[in-house]
Amino acid sequence: MTLRPERLALEGGGRVLFLRNPASPFVSFHGSLPAGVAAERPGEEGVSEFLSRLLLSGTESRNARQISEALEGHGATLEFHVAEDLLVFRGRTTRRAAGRALGIAADCLAHPVLPAKEVERVRAEVLTDLGRERDSTRERADRELMGLVFPGRHPYGRDPKGDEEAVKSIEPRPLLEFHARCYGREGLILALAGDVDGAFVGSTVARALDALVVGPPPDSAPPPGPARPATAFVDLPHKSQADIAIGRQAIPRRHPDFYALDLANLLFGMIGIYGRLGQSVREDKGLAYYSLSRLRALRSGGSVSIIAGVNPGGLEAAMAAISAEIDRVRSEPFTEDEIETGRLNRIGGLAVNLERNAEVAAALHGIEFHELGLDYLERYPGIVKGLSDEAIRTAAERYIRKEDASLVVVGPIGGRTFAL
Repeated sequence: MTLRPERLALEGGGRVLFLRNPASPFVSFHGSLPAGVAAERPGEEGVSEFLSRLLLSGTESRNARQISEALEGHGATLEFHVAEDLLVFRGRTTRRAAGRALGIAADCLAHPVLPAKEVERVRAEVLTDLGRERDSTRERADRELMGLVFPGRHPYGRDPKGDEEAVKSIEPRPLLEFHARCYGREGLILALAGDVDGAFVGSTVARALDALVVGPPPDSAPPPGPARPATAFVDLPHKSQADIAIGRQAIPRRHPDFYALDLANLLFGMIGIYGRLGQSVREDKGLAYYSLSRLRALRSGGSVSIIAGVNPGGLEAAMAAISAEIDRVRSEPFTEDEIETGRLNRIGGLAVNLERNAEVAAALHGIEFHELGLDYLERYPGIVKGLSDEAIRTAAERYIRKEDASLVVVGPIGGRTFAL
């Protein structure tokens, strides 16, 4: 199978990337509009997420039951969700039913109706999720950390669901205003993988998307402003676990340091049993239920974070062990063997992911969204192999550090405070 997709620009706006897999009888699709959290204006917090949960509730020509029955009758799936930069829709269908499935997706995007009963259902659902998140040590720690790393209500630091006060006040009018402003087809990206070809995309797929409203995309998220290191300690006395979250701003996806930092993060807190961090803090010292690091590289910015779930009685020891591992990035840089293992993992992981149409479609979407080039999948092994050991070590030292990192601890901590 070739790794180079084809691209088709749609009349009226939007573009489609597709990669044929002749061995598959199915079509996976992964599409988006730039209607995520970044598109919200002041006072619209939570609107993008709220609307996304209503998109399967009915259109001008179909109610929720008819949408569900039509998809199930053709063996198709469809789901919507909101991320920082995007509203994403994805699913799977057969080639024969692809026109109908994508037509339903386009109908949901172009002509949603907001029945009062469904609006109240979603309101209750979102409020329940916010309550659960507030009471989860892990989710609360992550959410608090992102607010510190991306201050000033930046879209990358906000909860996509908004807050309880905002959710309680959301009404159909602001949802429809957001829809009218942000669901224009010029920002559409659709990626297809499986039983597809150019003629099929140019006819069946293009026709299916005709319902989308012509209109320009909203502005992207602005680059985040600087963040001073800060701390937050949240006491949840009824919990039996405490969660630690440490993080700082890093880089957007198109930054030249991305590939080196991606590999450094893999070695530090992801590979195997969560890299050096997991090996030391969890396996060797037994101080954590889990301990790992994460790299978020988005369109306008990014972050590196470390998270760990620990016994509350061992918080100080776990913090010291994490701090020591961060220091070891400098005192004991990654070895040649570690780096080569990381290279092989990244290249091998790509090959494994490309065995599944859904992952191929997601990869194609990312290629187009981040403007990586149609030959990206072919170039990727060479990019990874071409990273020097020194570049990877330098990226680790530059971005995996605690000097300007923020710290959050959530759990039964009483009045205790902590420091790295």
